[in-house]
Parts: sequence; structure tokens; C-alpha cells
Amino acid sequence: MLNPLIDEIFDLILTKEIWRVHTLSSELQNRDAIKKLDENPERDLFKRNFLIMNALYQLQIQLHPQQLLVSGLHIELLEVSDEHTIIKKNNLSDYYLNWENYDTTESEIDELLTTFWQQFKPVNTTPGISAEDYKEMTEEWALPNDFTIKHLQKRWRQLAIKNHPDKPGGNEVSFKKIKLQYEQLKNIAR
Repeated sequence: MLNPLIDEIFDLILTKEIWRVHTLSSELQNRDAIKKLDENPERDLFKRNFLIMNALYQLQIQLHPQQLLVSGLHIELLEVSDEHTIIKKNNLSDYYLNWENYDTTESEIDELLTTFWQQFKPVNTTPGISAEDYKEMTEEWALPNDFTIKHLQKRWRQLAIKNHPDKPGGNEVSFKKIKLQYEQLKNIAR
């Protein structure tokens, strides 16, 4: 299936040396080349990015002897001196070139985002937090081992309301403790 954004994206990458997916997306929106694709904001973002990445990988295949360098954070049209340069396929291009992935469910998108952010999450700790303190805090906060920033923010609000000194049964010492823990845990969650 031919992606309707290919020509528009090709025109854009000719105008500027280096692009990023989010800057391409913004420019496509400014040009009215891409509209709202789903009522759910996360699915809309996913579908928008899917169409852009799909178009980029289709362009990458089409542009020989020039080569299009495609990464989520770096998109660049390169001159290739060797006409026999082969574009190496990768898992990401395979994913985005498969149109069946366009209609991904909300739960699959959530899982993809969680997996993506997990690669940036430190294994067990962050500077200033020992493994024991980390384990104790996640148990005290009732957080799963692979908690996301969404989990943490929700739990923070619940604990803040419960412990805030201005609330009945609140305690200033407890509130300050959970506020400090929240700041520490934020550095771990993504």
C-alpha cells in the first residue's frame, strides 16, 4: 500500500538537512497534510507516527543511490558514493512497513510505550538510592517492578491527599517523606 505522505515527506526532507519524527509531524500538521486520525490521543499519536515512519521506510527503499538514514531521533538524506550500498533492513522498518500494525489497540500501544520507556530505566537503582531503599519504597508505595510515570503519578496523588497536613489525619512528617520519595522515584520512572 502506498502511503499518501511519501511525497509530502520527501519534499520536506529536501528542504532541511536533518529532521526528527516530531518535527516532521509538526510540519505535516502545519501544512494540513495530516489530520486527526483517532479520538483517543495516544492512538492518534501512534497512528500519526506510524504513517510517518512507514513513509520514511518506503522512501528509504525507493532512494537508491541516495540513502535515507531513518531513526526516530534522526532522519537525514545522505549522498552515497558507492552505487552498491545496500539498505539494511531492521526490526523497526519491518514493523512500520507492515500495515497490519497501523490499527494497534490501546492496550498494545500502552505496552509498546511501557517497553520503550523501560529501556531507559535504570536496572534497580539511581544515584543516591540503594537497591534496598528502592525495594522498600516500591513496596511501601505498592508499585509494580516495572512501574511507569503514570503509575507513579497516580500513586503520588493518592498518598499526597491522604498525608497532606491540611487534610484530616494528615501528617507533615509523612507528607515530606513521601514528597522526597516521589522526587527520587521520578528519576527512575519513565
